[in-house]
Amino acid sequence: MSSIMSNLHLLVGVPSFERWPLRLHFFRKDVHAAWEKARATAKEPTRANIPILMDFADDAAKVGASTTNEGEAGPSTAEPCPGGIHALPVDYVPFKDYVAKGRDVFSFEREGNCVVCQEHMPPGGGLYALCSNDGCEGVGHVSCWSRHMLPSHERENILPVEGKCPKCNGSLRWGDLMTELTLRLRGVKEVDKLLKKKRKAKAKSTVNDSIE
Repeated sequence: MSSIMSNLHLLVGVPSFERWPLRLHFFRKDVHAAWEKARATAKEPTRANIPILMDFADDAAKVGASTTNEGEAGPSTAEPCPGGIHALPVDYVPFKDYVAKGRDVFSFEREGNCVVCQEHMPPGGGLYALCSNDGCEGVGHVSCWSRHMLPSHERENILPVEGKCPKCNGSLRWGDLMTELTLRLRGVKEVDKLLKKKRKAKAKSTVNDSIE
């Protein structure tokens, strides 16, 4: 495991991977401990723009436990919460609020001026990206976002990894902006399904009918 974590630390920092919007997600405490050990003994520091996430299944399993009046652990009537790899989203649910904001902004033509160059953006007149931070409706040309989010010492690159919104000053990840943009333009069916309101079960009516 120590060798694997040392190689992982090396790989995420090489030029081939250092600009990928990667996340390191650990599901076991012993593996994370091996990573921390490898990082502490590495010659090069870990790249700064890679989030380290921890989701240990054994911790999640404890959520379903309850206590008795005496304070001892007892059986729980609630369903256990999924943890670890079983809790990873395999759809676009984490982007639901973001894509809902995007549909609202662009459906009602609230593009306004580009948050970077300040030029007016006519509806449907180009590729526009929307800030992913809650409460911010900053919209800008994709090219302007890219230029703004790329540090001066990285201008030889085309695509940024992360940056700040010039309107709300909140942190942004380029991959998130492009996910919303792609869903808005090419994933209309996926967005419709994601935002579709579930019909409430008419349980009360069913009970009344059965009584009658």
